[in-house]
Amino acid sequence: MSTPTTTPPHGGPSVGRSRALNGTLSLRPRGLWLVTSLELRQRLRSVRWYVALVVWTLVLLAIGALGLAPTLYTAQWEGLEPVAAMIFSLQIVLVLFAMLLVVPALSAGSINGDRSAGTLATLQASLLSPLEIVLGKLLAGFLTGLVFLLLALPSVVPIAILGGIGPLYFLRTVVVIVLLTLCVTAVGLGLSAVTQRQLGSVVLAYVIVFGVTVVLPIAWGSSAIFLQQEREVTRYYSSSSDVAGSGECVAETATVDTSRIDLSLPLLWGNPVVLLAEAAPPMPERYWADESENLDVLRMVRTGVHTAATVAHPAHANHCDPDEAGYPEDLAEVPNRPVWPMGLGLWLIGGGTSLAVAVWRLAVPIRRLGAGTRIA
Repeated sequence: MSTPTTTPPHGGPSVGRSRALNGTLSLRPRGLWLVTSLELRQRLRSVRWYVALVVWTLVLLAIGALGLAPTLYTAQWEGLEPVAAMIFSLQIVLVLFAMLLVVPALSAGSINGDRSAGTLATLQASLLSPLEIVLGKLLAGFLTGLVFLLLALPSVVPIAILGGIGPLYFLRTVVVIVLLTLCVTAVGLGLSAVTQRQLGSVVLAYVIVFGVTVVLPIAWGSSAIFLQQEREVTRYYSSSSDVAGSGECVAETATVDTSRIDLSLPLLWGNPVVLLAEAAPPMPERYWADESENLDVLRMVRTGVHTAATVAHPAHANHCDPDEAGYPEDLAEVPNRPVWPMGLGLWLIGGGTSLAVAVWRLAVPIRRLGAGTRIA
């Protein structure tokens, strides 16, 4: 007599895993806003939060005023616009650096801080999914960072108007800072999910920001010593200063050592200052002859990075004016090779991976815990 087979009441282990996965990745607007509102209420209860906002606003306003003070004091109104344009670029870079200092402190201790306080287990035991918890904390940290950015705008907008900064230029810089704020918040959230102590995750977030912003550019500059290539280069010079001739373009061919810094340029792809400089408009080819062009730090950085990306192009060796006799018409124009798609892509991949790790770490049941980890 054959024994009848019975089907597990929940459809077997594969169905159980599928349901657990669906529960982990379920996303409801109500659950998302619940976690976000809880995080924001915790920040609003702290007096240090309001003190930090006031100090942040006053410091940035004071820096902007001090930058324009010498020009305003001497009443050199005709030179106010180029000075204001230069100060705008420095001010917006300062805002970027300040955001990179504030954002990791806001997000890098979000998950392990709740775990240490014993409140994370309450969220995990509720009907909230791990994805809702992670995205809610991400949204709260991101909105907090946007508050700091909005309070920085009163110190930047007047200088931008005095410097003749176009609205699209200004808007692009703000968008870049917003995207970097979102990505850094996500990276900090992922670090808080994989580390046990809040201090450790905050320090790691600062190490990543410092490495991308300072260490990698130093490594890129040092690579110029090692990436040397011997090439035959034809350089074109104007002979207008020579006694024997005037207004003629002369070619000179020589074998020189060229630093192929374009090969190590990926070290700069994720640099926040480089990404911010990509939002600046390009400088004209002969900007020194155009008095209407206002130079600033971002435009110079953008030009320098694009030049480094095409350092081996023969057009860089042309120093003649187009109206001179013998001008090399056969030289192609230097190609425009922006770095922002690669840099922004790296930050988005890093932020997305960090969020995926955080969701995985919050999934229940927890299979493995570190020594000394508090549950509730």
